[in-house]
Amino acid sequence: MKITLFYGKFLFLSLFLLLFTGCSEYNQVVKSNDNELKKTKAIEYYEKGDYIKAITLLEEIIPFYKLTPEGEKLYFYFCMANYKLGDYYLAGYYFGRFVRQYPRSPYCEEAMFLSALCSVHNSPEYSLDQTETYNALDGMQVFIDMFPDSRRIDTCNQIMDNLRAKLEKKQFEYAKLYYQTQNYKAAVVALNATLEKFPESVYKEEVLYLLVLSNYELAINSIPTKKVERLNETLKSYRKFVAEFPQSEKLKELEAIKAKADKELESLSGKPVQ
Repeated sequence: MKITLFYGKFLFLSLFLLLFTGCSEYNQVVKSNDNELKKTKAIEYYEKGDYIKAITLLEEIIPFYKLTPEGEKLYFYFCMANYKLGDYYLAGYYFGRFVRQYPRSPYCEEAMFLSALCSVHNSPEYSLDQTETYNALDGMQVFIDMFPDSRRIDTCNQIMDNLRAKLEKKQFEYAKLYYQTQNYKAAVVALNATLEKFPESVYKEEVLYLLVLSNYELAINSIPTKKVERLNETLKSYRKFVAEFPQSEKLKELEAIKAKADKELESLSGKPVQ
């Protein structure tokens, strides 16, 4: 028992001394006027994954090396340290500055890719504001245009597909919400906009289905002068659905809607619908 307690105290003391020595060493480096020492230790901390210490030292010495060949590498380390910490807003900003400051750097391709990737990381779930998603798409496209032979092109295309899928889902859910809240006029506009923006949408069947329902609900709740026109829009949207999805499970329900629209038109015009 005494031996176990002794070793426990010994281990605690050893860890304490190691931590104290490390902190003491770092504090001495921070207080030092030796930029070469700070540069060496900054890189050492970075390579060990101690990014906060690396950033602190790099911020101090980068201005002194800005016009030297080493300045480029140190600034790239600084950008990367922020990225590794997961501070994607700050890292994206610094990567952008790096590309502008060192446009011919061998690190430029990676910096530009990671700058765009920062916006990808910042892109929120589909229901939130998608400004960062559009920024990420723009950034990826700029990268592709500037480095068309990059080994990262396939990765960029996959990322862009995922980002577009998020925008597509947002647009669809936005349009669907209008239908669910019985704002049928807005639903028709938003659903048509969805088809215009995403003509091959994975939600296309659902969009066309909701268009038929929205047009019909809008028509039967319209004033007489607009009812005929909107009933015809219902039939038009029905025919489009049938042409696109002739085997759909929703067809039986929509055929009932068509029959109601036909009957309503017949009563309004006094003539059978052809």
